[in-house]
Amino acid sequence: MEEHLATWVNFLVNLEPAQLRPYLTVNVLSAWIVIGLILLMVRAGTRRMDLRATNGWQVVWEWAFESFENFCRSTMGPGGERFAPFLGTIFIYVAGLNLFGVVPGFISPTASLTMTFALSIPTILYVQYLGFRTQGLHYLMHFVGEPWWLFPLNIPIHVIGEFARVLSLAIRLFGNIFGEDTVIAQLVVLASGIFAAIHVPIPIQFPMVLFHIFVSFVQALVFMMLAASYISGALPEEHGSAHGHEPETQSADA
Repeated sequence: MEEHLATWVNFLVNLEPAQLRPYLTVNVLSAWIVIGLILLMVRAGTRRMDLRATNGWQVVWEWAFESFENFCRSTMGPGGERFAPFLGTIFIYVAGLNLFGVVPGFISPTASLTMTFALSIPTILYVQYLGFRTQGLHYLMHFVGEPWWLFPLNIPIHVIGEFARVLSLAIRLFGNIFGEDTVIAQLVVLASGIFAAIHVPIPIQFPMVLFHIFVSFVQALVFMMLAASYISGALPEEHGSAHGHEPETQSADA
């Protein structure tokens, strides 16, 4: 184990800048910054935990955890609260990635298909893992469908459906955030042109920035709700009331 660790450390130390370029992109760097900020906030809330929370960050995190538990319990049924850590992490991380585009000089990592696929693929793999863990080989009947004698047709359709879930999560998030970032960038360019012409700063992009903040939370909520729906559908019938049903998201796609 020590030899493998030493080899890996030596590889990182001897990397040249040119070798880092394929891996250390702007989106990857932004994603790591978001992770670091979230870790700092979590540390601030858990460093001095009291039975009666007096630390502001502890209050925030306790409220957030209770909110995620209530969400999972109400949408997935009794027992759904055990998925609150996973789904809550998804919401916080996706919201952080979305909001990063508001910071001057940065773009939202989720405005890249690479990043949204990196979020959606593990989510769907986790759904499959839960299906096999809770139902065993009986989970394969999910792909066989009803009636069973149509399995030559049902199996390809259901397999394609699982891949479609990856596309749905990735493209939905990418399209909304990329559109918002593009509009804001164009408005910033237009505001710069106006300033050059009349020498009066007019932040015409500001309303769009506020809308971007709103959409960032909405899209994180949509991602979390779809993940909760997929998880609920992979569990046995008695484990959740949301089995086989996806939440309504039409209003969030605007």
